Amino acid sequence: MAGPERDDTPERDDLSAEIRGAVAGFEKILEALPDDRASLEALAHAYEQIGQPDRAKDYLFRLADVLVSDGDVEGARELAERIEPHAEDDPRARELIVRIQGLGAERVAGPAPVQVSTEFNMAEELSLAWNLLQAGQLNQEEYASVVQDLTEMCAGEALATVSVIHVLEARAHKRMDQILNFISRECGTPFVWLSSFELQNQVLSLLPMDFMLRRGAMVFETLGDAALVVVMNPYNQSLRSDVEALVGRACHYFTTLPSEFDRALDKVADVMTAPAPAAEE
Repeated sequence: MAGPERDDTPERDDLSAEIRGAVAGFEKILEALPDDRASLEALAHAYEQIGQPDRAKDYLFRLADVLVSDGDVEGARELAERIEPHAEDDPRARELIVRIQGLGAERVAGPAPVQVSTEFNMAEELSLAWNLLQAGQLNQEEYASVVQDLTEMCAGEALATVSVIHVLEARAHKRMDQILNFISRECGTPFVWLSSFELQNQVLSLLPMDFMLRRGAMVFETLGDAALVVVMNPYNQSLRSDVEALVGRACHYFTTLPSEFDRALDKVADVMTAPAPAAEE
């Protein structure tokens, strides 16, 4: 029986070349910062996309080693789910699983504090860009440009929210509205104008400022016992889990323009540091 037909089209070759260009950028970052989590995560994802699973696995294991060494219990245990399929055939995977399972075992029993990562996850943004490419929302040239811009933003020192839709808006993408509508439908995240809401301290303080900035998420309102949260990457399930762990209540998720998110974020510090109104006598 004939095997599956290979896709050797020039378009596919061009796409692989574009991803390899992004790979080179992340590997340069690792030359200067060998333990950079975002680059390790991005390289694991990129090598998977270009059909080099062994290289992808190597970077995945390197990332796990960094997380364990840093004592990041939550991040390491999340990553363990991706390492476990390799444990049967690779002793390195088995060793990492044992190290992860023992991580934090010395802690005194009792309610564990909520611990989530504030680190930007490049792999999740690359996955979003890849989803848009596969769905025909981006062409190959646009995809390559997005990956390149993400790489440069990740390497920069400025504190700013990094996301695929930030890149698209900055490039004044002509199908921005179409892409946001697509993401909204796919992820069940209705579009909202954050400027229509009066941001309140007690609502904004449900998430740490650093988390909002780096992870691209903000609680903008509450409805009964639930929190209304806008996220820059609605596909990112680990982001949703972390938001819910921090907020401690059910969350409903929404999409907005990056410029809306950034303007709201600019107001957060002012709102959260404003003195409480004086009580009436």
